[in-house]
Amino acid sequence: MASVLHFYVHPSGHEKAASGHIQQKLQGQLPALQGVKTELCYNVNWTAKSRPSAEEMKKLMWLFGCPLLPGDVALESWLHPDSNDLLLEVGPRLNFSTPASTNVVSVCWAAGLGAVDRVETTRRYLLSAWP
Repeated sequence: MASVLHFYVHPSGHEKAASGHIQQKLQGQLPALQGVKTELCYNVNWTAKSRPSAEEMKKLMWLFGCPLLPGDVALESWLHPDSNDLLLEVGPRLNFSTPASTNVVSVCWAAGLGAVDRVETTRRYLLSAWP
């Protein structure tokens, strides 16, 4: 039974700078926009019958994180929308396999994670508006 695991990556300095740029561009169209936050989400198709072991989870989190920023990968989103916020997720449809997925799957297999057969990355945006 395959399941999709989600790994959320906390934005680094580069992501925070991109969020500021996006906010500046959008404020011309959306004057009520208060802020923009982003994160990456790695959607991993796990084909094993059981959930990943602790060792496999450790490998997956290491693969999707930055070695210089320990703790930047989580199993729950860093973005927490309020009632006036809009959460958007942009990326490939999960029923299509991208070339990037093929490359990431090869890395996973080389790391001994044979139950991974697809990895698609999405970018999530939290748009905050004035109440």
